[in-house]
Amino acid sequence: MKNQLPNLLIFIFFSYFFSIYTSYAQDGLYPYQVDMSMSAKYLGPNALPVPKIKDGLLPKYTYVKLGGEYQESVGDITRNLYTESYIRLFSNRVGLNIQLVPYEYFSTDSITRAERKVVVHDPSGSAIGDVYIGTYIQLLRDHWWLPDLVLTINLKTASGSKLKMARYTDAPGYFFDVSAGKTFEIENSFIKSFRPYGMLGFYAYQTYETTFKQNDSFLYGIGFHTTFSKFDINNAYGGYNGYIGNGDQPKVYRFIASTTFENRLNFEFRFQKGFKDFEYDTFRICAKYRL
Repeated sequence: MKNQLPNLLIFIFFSYFFSIYTSYAQDGLYPYQVDMSMSAKYLGPNALPVPKIKDGLLPKYTYVKLGGEYQESVGDITRNLYTESYIRLFSNRVGLNIQLVPYEYFSTDSITRAERKVVVHDPSGSAIGDVYIGTYIQLLRDHWWLPDLVLTINLKTASGSKLKMARYTDAPGYFFDVSAGKTFEIENSFIKSFRPYGMLGFYAYQTYETTFKQNDSFLYGIGFHTTFSKFDINNAYGGYNGYIGNGDQPKVYRFIASTTFENRLNFEFRFQKGFKDFEYDTFRICAKYRL
């Protein structure tokens, strides 16, 4: 790990340089940008989602995921593709995570469009999502009494489209989090292991408000991971609390069931129930391919 430290520092430096480069100033704002609320409650489900709730361990291998999602709330139905990749860097203690919604198709009712103060009042349309780039670092692992610890440094780009239809923010953001977890092996049982975990972090994203140009949020999550012989089950609850108070406190419960076959191809099903400022029910089915 020491031999790879210079490479790691260079990688983190360029990650921050890229973040600064994409965080361009938005001076000549249009009136609709000021009027719209940049928050999870008044945007599409993929605009400012609750980040992944980590469990204190990095993935064991490089993989790619490809799947589809169906997301529904009162007044908004969204269908989208979902892609994710994790790449091991330098060693098994550092990795790069990339997430993207490459395409979504949505339909909204007139009440929802009025609440979101959209400019384009088409009842349906399509959009492209933001790219999330994260550097994952394993700080502690496999200590007999200390929990495993993972630090992640993440950037949200401003690549999402259809701001006028309140789908994406067209503005950058970033978040940091530290997760901790401990695995407990279970002998003579159909359950192989049980892992409780928790996560704390900071989430900030740019807005168009004159008073609050950036919304700073407290990020959190807890969960437990149960391992069986051929599949895993993950239950997690988390969210973030923004300080503006404009619908910026989404909370979610996530149930994830994934196969753990020894071959390269596995499958994942995720159900997400949103609460408070994110009242979407989300169903996701993914194929996961180990490289």
